[in-house]
Amino acid sequence: LQHRDVTPGEVVGVASAILGLLALSCMAAFPLVRHLHHNVFERTHRFAGWSALALLWVFVVLSAGYDPATASYHRLTGAVLVKRQDLWLAAAITFFTFLPWLTVRRVPVAVTARSSHASVITFQGGVQGGLLGRISRSPLSEWHAFGIISDNEETHAMLAGAVGDFTRALISDPPKHLWVRGVHFAGLPYLLNMYRRATMVATGSGICVLMSFLMQPGPAELSLVWVAKGIEANYGEEMKAAAYSSERLRGRVIVHDTAVMGRPDVAALAVDAARRWGSEVVVVTSNPEGSRDVVTGCN
Repeated sequence: LQHRDVTPGEVVGVASAILGLLALSCMAAFPLVRHLHHNVFERTHRFAGWSALALLWVFVVLSAGYDPATASYHRLTGAVLVKRQDLWLAAAITFFTFLPWLTVRRVPVAVTARSSHASVITFQGGVQGGLLGRISRSPLSEWHAFGIISDNEETHAMLAGAVGDFTRALISDPPKHLWVRGVHFAGLPYLLNMYRRATMVATGSGICVLMSFLMQPGPAELSLVWVAKGIEANYGEEMKAAAYSSERLRGRVIVHDTAVMGRPDVAALAVDAARRWGSEVVVVTSNPEGSRDVVTGCN
């Protein structure tokens, strides 16, 4: 705009459209919109981002083909384009944008639910502890991230609490196949590998991303605080037994069922456990309010 006397209107228009699409993505990412209308955020982010990327290529070609001296467009050649820095930046952005989609696969799954509060989705193949995965029924519309439970051998599973349309539909209309992204990503609990003694704090289905550490060997001496409602009814006796019988915990476990024992002070439980077992770090997986309470209590 500062040099609009030598900049064609087409370039200004395309650049303005790109900035407008990026601004729209930023607005959709505000916490209020993202949390209350997650699918709106995802679709806006994805399709506005792809549209902006397509326009970026238009911008590169228009900029390369315009000659300010004659105020006209000239014939483009490959030799001219390869010398432009913005061409290589656009190519790099395009590569990294579409790289994750090369790992997307449709795989068979088995979904079981003991109650209307949570479901367990089982996949083939083992996964290292502390990693999360993304799944979807419609890959162009939405993706959902969950913690992974696995002994890193033949199978792995995700525990999905019924807190939204997608997770409730897993119970009411369990799928036979789901879309997955083949590359898993590290969640916060992956940091447990950096410590010698650690306390894990989980509420509800947040336990899922921590369970792999009870099933796989690791460097840290672990303790666990798990607070949930109706543990046996909603999550199964097997999961509760796994926490109590884990060789890595060796009795350093507190399981609090709110349906039986009432609502506890989770922060106080976490602080007491960390002090009792000499932990160097406390890792908490809970809702934002619960996580904030534990962090404040530990501070």
